[in-house]
Amino acid sequence: MAPVLSTPPEHCKVEQELFQRLNGLYEEQRQIYCQVLELSRQQGELVRKGSSLSDIRQILQKKNVCLEIIKRLELTERSAKMQWEMGKPKWSAINQANLNVTLEKVGSVIEEILLCEEKNDQEFIQQMRTM
Repeated sequence: MAPVLSTPPEHCKVEQELFQRLNGLYEEQRQIYCQVLELSRQQGELVRKGSSLSDIRQILQKKNVCLEIIKRLELTERSAKMQWEMGKPKWSAINQANLNVTLEKVGSVIEEILLCEEKNDQEFIQQMRTM
């Protein structure tokens, strides 16, 4: 009879705790990035309207606050991320896949932000040329 390989309960518990922490981190970051995206859209609207630089600067400050929050979140979960990476070969495929899905959602929002920011920059440059 072949030996049955099983994962010790404490290993499963550690994996689940790490997964929940990181999944929560990435979901929280996604929500904040969604706020940044909305602010970027507002910024674009202000640029298209020809609003003052002080109005645009207020939006930039709000985006900066959001990015600082994301930075702090990253720092608080740095050890969990390192622990996850070190144990990755042992973690379940389902948890790895689920975490990847969450990360892909974050990446998707970041891509939208970058596209919006590029459009905003082009619009701003165009307006500066016509002044």
